[in-house]
Amino acid sequence: MRIFDGFLRNCVRYDIKWPITPYPKGKVRDFALKYGLGYKRVALGYYSFEDDERVLIDDIIEGFLK
Repeated sequence: MRIFDGFLRNCVRYDIKWPITPYPKGKVRDFALKYGLGYKRVALGYYSFEDDERVLIDDIIEGFLK
């Protein structure tokens, strides 16, 4: 739960004005659409973690999408 909490805080933290918008793919994109968080926020929050932590976030996100 600590990792997911950090993910959500990063989604809010990275609400910045950039001329580009990174688009998440797969389950992360579906999560952003379902909960209305915005592509840029979710993508930057997701990729702020290392690969091994992203696997845990993927599992948690999959649970929210069911």
